[in-house]
Amino acid sequence: MLKRFILTSILLALGFGGVIGFKLFKQSMIADYLSNLGTPPVYLNAAMAETEAWPQHLSAIGSLRARRGIDIRSEVDGVIRKLHIEPGQWIAAGELLVELDDTVDRATLKSADVRLQKARRDFERDRALFERELVSEDQFESSRSEFESAEAMVEETQGIIAKKNIRAPFDSNIGIHSLAEGHYLSRGDALVSLQDLDTLYLDMKLPEKELEDLRLGQRVNFSVPSHPGRRYHGVIRYIDVQVQATTRNVLVRAEVDNPQHELLPGMFADVTVVLNQSHEVVTLPRTAVAFTLYGETVYILKEEAGGEDGTTVWTAHRQPVKSGETRDGRLAITGLAPGELVALDTQHRLLEGSPVVIENLAELAATAPAAESE
Repeated sequence: MLKRFILTSILLALGFGGVIGFKLFKQSMIADYLSNLGTPPVYLNAAMAETEAWPQHLSAIGSLRARRGIDIRSEVDGVIRKLHIEPGQWIAAGELLVELDDTVDRATLKSADVRLQKARRDFERDRALFERELVSEDQFESSRSEFESAEAMVEETQGIIAKKNIRAPFDSNIGIHSLAEGHYLSRGDALVSLQDLDTLYLDMKLPEKELEDLRLGQRVNFSVPSHPGRRYHGVIRYIDVQVQATTRNVLVRAEVDNPQHELLPGMFADVTVVLNQSHEVVTLPRTAVAFTLYGETVYILKEEAGGEDGTTVWTAHRQPVKSGETRDGRLAITGLAPGELVALDTQHRLLEGSPVVIENLAELAATAPAAESE
C-alpha cells in the first residue's frame, strides 16, 4: 500500500513537472522569437524643411464701407405720388427715385409766373421812361424791386418742385426701404440708402508705432466671415493726418474693387497689410508639427547605416520646435535646419528611434535640386 502511494506521488510529480517545464520552454521560445523579430518599420510620407522669403506684414481689424454711400432724406414736406425704385435695384445717376405730390406748388408757380410777367412789363416800361427822365428814380427802383422779387418767387417755387422729384446723385444700388405711395414725408425724413458697391473702402486702425512702415500703394489682403476661405485684396489710398489721442491709433483706408458685389458695406474684415520688407524663415507643412500640452514637436528622419540587405535605414527622432505664423498651409519654424526631413501626419504612430520607410523619398529627391537652384 505504501509502495503504491509512493509510486503514484512520483508519477504525479513527474507529470506536473513536465507541464511546468513545457510552459517555461514555450515562453523562452516566444521571447527569443520576438527579440529576433525587431520593431516593424512605419511607412510614411516626409516633408523637407525649406527656406522661404516671406514679406513682412501687419495684422489689423477692418470694416468695409462704400466709397460712395448715403442715406437719401427728403428736403421738403410732401406725399409720395409715385415710387420708382425697388430694394436691391441698381439705378444710374440722375434717375428718378421718388415723386412727391406738387399740385399746389405748380399752382403757386403759375401764379408767380403771371406776377413775374406783369412785373417785367412794368420794369421795362419804367426803365424806358427813366432813361428819358419821364419818371422818378424812386418809381424806377420800385419797378425793378418788384420785378426781381417776382423772379425770385418763380425760382423758389421751381426749386421746391425740383426737390419733390428726388433723383439718384450717382450710380448705386438701392437698399431695403419701407416707402409706399401715399406715404407722407416731413423734411429730414429718411427715404432710402444708396450704396455704390463697385468700389469699397476698407478702414482699419493701426498703432502709431507702425506709421514708419506704412506707405500709400501698399497691398492689403483680407477675409470676411461671410465668405470663409476666400481672400480679397486692396491698396492703401489714404493715411489719416492725425493720431487719435485716446487710442494712439491712426486711421488707414484702402480701396477695394468689388465688381461681383460679393462684399457689402459694414462687413467685418480680418486684414493683413503687406509691407515692403521681407525676411527669411524655415517652413514646414502645418501637418508636420504636433501640438501638445508639453510643447510643439516634429519627428526628424535620419539616415542610418545600411541594413543587412544593403537598403537605407531611416529612424525617427523627436525634436522640440517653436512655431510662428502660418501662410498658405505652411508654418514658420525655429529649431530646425533647412533641408532636414520630417514625418508628415504620423506623429502619433512614432516613438523615439522608430524605424521608418519614406514612401515619397524619390519625389523629395527629385524636387530637392530645383529647390536649391531657386
